[in-house]
Amino acid sequence: MPFSPALRSLVVGVVAAAIVVGAYAWGHGGRASAAGAARTAPTTVTAVASPAPSAVPGGGGSGISVGGTGRVTGKPNMLRLETSVDVTKPNVNDAMQAANTVMANVQKTLKQDGVADADLQTSGLSVQPSYDYSNSTSRLVGYQVSENLSVVLRNLGTAGASITDAARVGGDQLRIGGATLDLSEDAALIAQARQNAFADAEAKAKAYALAAGRTLGAVTSISESTATTPPQMFNYPMAAASNAAGAAPVPIQAGSQDVTVDVSVTWAFG
Repeated sequence: MPFSPALRSLVVGVVAAAIVVGAYAWGHGGRASAAGAARTAPTTVTAVASPAPSAVPGGGGSGISVGGTGRVTGKPNMLRLETSVDVTKPNVNDAMQAANTVMANVQKTLKQDGVADADLQTSGLSVQPSYDYSNSTSRLVGYQVSENLSVVLRNLGTAGASITDAARVGGDQLRIGGATLDLSEDAALIAQARQNAFADAEAKAKAYALAAGRTLGAVTSISESTATTPPQMFNYPMAAASNAAGAAPVPIQAGSQDVTVDVSVTWAFG
């Protein structure tokens, strides 16, 4: 059916408007999509590699670790004594007074023999009740007082006489639990043992390097441990020393004592 001129103009206007609106929507929609794409684009992360570990100097990361031992023998020059005075009396006061008297006499005698005040040290004191457990009962019979004294005798030539003199004045109340021979100054021995230990380790390292067709480079680490042989100990019966004022001195032989240093040394290969 033919359109009137007025109706044709209206239809053309509507179509033109639709085309304009569609073009506007398409343009804005494209820009919105592009903006959305920009917002959701993945982020690029750049990884930075860590530096490679450094090699051991002088040998491409390889080396050798060996142990060495140095031992030096010295002669003990001092004697340590652990002594005590033990007294039992019916009451505490009497026991304390008796123990004090005996200990004072022992210390006085040692000082007269040349023992320095710094080498006499009170190392313990105890007061204990003493019971009689016969006839299936316990009966308090008194109190035992013990006073302990540590003594250092630095002159081995007169140490035996000093022990005998102390036993003479201490009598049956004096006890010597043990005596030890020791080195008063071993710094020089340790230094020599340390040199010997390093030389021992170096000789082993050179032998291994030669067998491997390599040479030794720089030392990269050293560790050590030091030990001294346990002091010589002996016990002496006090009764033998206290029998008479003119009793023979305690015989003392110094013998020898070892100082040992162990080292662990690491070399890089040259």
